[in-house]
Amino acid sequence: MSMKHLIHAALLCLSSAIQASPWIAYNQLEDPETQNYEIYVMDKDGKTRRNISNHPGVDWVYYSVNGKLYFLSDRDECSRCFHLYEMEADGSSVRKVSQQKMADSWFSSRRNGTQFVVKFAEPGWSGFAIIDLKGNLIEKVRIDLPYSSDPAFSPDGQSIVFRGAEKASPQELGFIDELYVLNLKAEKPPRSPTKITSNPDARPDKPWRGYFAAAPRWYVSHSISFAAKRDNNYDIYSVSPDGQLIQSLTPKQNNQVFHDWSETGELIFEASMNNHTGYELYIRRPDGKVEQLTDDDKEQYAPVFVEVTGLERQYR
Repeated sequence: MSMKHLIHAALLCLSSAIQASPWIAYNQLEDPETQNYEIYVMDKDGKTRRNISNHPGVDWVYYSVNGKLYFLSDRDECSRCFHLYEMEADGSSVRKVSQQKMADSWFSSRRNGTQFVVKFAEPGWSGFAIIDLKGNLIEKVRIDLPYSSDPAFSPDGQSIVFRGAEKASPQELGFIDELYVLNLKAEKPPRSPTKITSNPDARPDKPWRGYFAAAPRWYVSHSISFAAKRDNNYDIYSVSPDGQLIQSLTPKQNNQVFHDWSETGELIFEASMNNHTGYELYIRRPDGKVEQLTDDDKEQYAPVFVEVTGLERQYR
């Protein structure tokens, strides 16, 4: 068998394995000197790890729906000039979704992955864009705040949660980022978002030193998970959409930040634990048991579950 046929067969095997059960995609800092980030996949036990992007520069997966990965990349562009791309979970069929440059922001989808809420790279404009899978603009959502980022649709697609602030930049003194919820069904713009978190460590006379609320994941209709730095440590919390119920989801002695949920209630997250200085990946099973999935001299970030069910994810 030729090398070409061997590679094709290996890709088919990997694709079949991914189709059969949930996998995890994540970002790895391949070379700190050149800031080369690659996208990897592995099984839920941390095995069979494969680089599926293999491209210099920044490739960063943020989202998965219907077995496809959606990532930001500065390939064929200036450094940190991002576009939105789609690819299969085996790394094949890479496609640029939008010609519009994107901000470095989380995003999500609704309507069975046919519409995405994203953040365009438009200096001086606060808000989001809803686009289709061809990058066509469906609607611009203006946010009545100087700063907005990291939007995520509610399970019914009628609201978004996002990170917002009353200062335009983290470089401004007193920048405080918190979570807000916006009802997309409001009839008259500008729509007014509702603030749902309030970090007790935030001070208007202090410089910003880390996320007060970040990377929200609307994982069930009545609960939003997010990362927050409190008492000089990052942890993952949940909050109800009305802001009335907040609770910690992870141990408070370690740094846990970007995360995702499986359809069966497993929580995967990046963390600096066990006296490690870098970030590795961990999974919390439904029974509460936490297992370490990666442990090497590379740093791994922002894992997402890749599940091929043919049905819309209910955790987005």
